[in-house]
Order: sequence, then structure tokens, then C-alpha cells
Amino acid sequence: MRALALALILALGACQWDPPSQGARDNSVPPLTPEGYGDMTIGMPIADARRVSGQSMNAPGIDDTPGACNEQEYVLPDGDKLYVMFEGDVITRITAASEAPHTRTAQNVGVGSTDAEVRTAYQDVIEEDAHYNPPPAHNLLIWTVPDQSGLLFEVNEQGIVTAVHAGGPSIRYMEGCA
Repeated sequence: MRALALALILALGACQWDPPSQGARDNSVPPLTPEGYGDMTIGMPIADARRVSGQSMNAPGIDDTPGACNEQEYVLPDGDKLYVMFEGDVITRITAASEAPHTRTAQNVGVGSTDAEVRTAYQDVIEEDAHYNPPPAHNLLIWTVPDQSGLLFEVNEQGIVTAVHAGGPSIRYMEGCA
């Protein structure tokens, strides 16, 4: 009996929470949060975004009309590509999709994580229908300030996160600025 108890204790001691499927988050890079990504923050004017990123934030074919809504690529030093949405010339959303496999939230979830990992990492998760794909695809929404600031995770039919949107109410837009 004593041997069985010892074996059970050792087995339970060896059990630990498995990290998200993508491994540990690299703490040397900033996380994607409802406030932005590092120095690229929600509410930042486009001129400051250009200065902070060192990038033109002026992709060919983008509407240059002041106040127009558009998305710009933001290439990170590790090669990940984020999409920064500007509305009224300020950042309202930052998106990590398939081109950003290394970008993680502070809770170490991102593209490639599972539905279960998102639900474990966050409380008060709101599940909504996916914009284009039929169930079981869905979106997981986490508001840090209701209807003002949060994260939206797009989850495919296999239960895998395919995109993470961070920012204000524009995280709910289905397609770019729409």
C-alpha cells in the first residue's frame, strides 16, 4: 500500500500544466495586448506610428485621404508581420494572423493556440459566431473595458486560433475596415 501511495504521489508530482502548443512566450519581445504591441499603441497617431516603427506605414494603393480607414503592414524584427488599422489617422486595432506565428499575448496565446488554451488563459470569454466559416468555427472575445478595449480570437473549425485582433471596438470588424 505504501508503494502504491508513493507511486501516486510521484505521478501527481510529475504532472504539470502543459504550456500552450506554441511553447513559452519569448519575454524579450512585447506581447500583443488590448493596448497595442510594445511602443505601437492603440490611439497613437499615424505620424508617431511611423516614427516608432521606422516604417513608412504607407502601402501602395492605400487611401491617403485624411481620416480614412486603412490597414498597414508592420514587419517585426523576428519577421512576423502585424496589420495595424488606422481610423481617423490613429491606430484602432493591431492584428496578428498567419504571418505572425511568433506574436503572443501576455498570457502566451496567439496564432496556432487552441480554443481551450484561450479559455484557460482568460476569464469572461464571450463566444460568438465566426464571420464567414460555419460552426464549429467561432470567435472568442475578451473585453478588458466592455465594448471599448479587448482581444478577439478567430478560431477555425479545428479549434485553432487563426488570428488575434487587439484594440478598441474595431476588433469586431469582419473584414479590414468593414
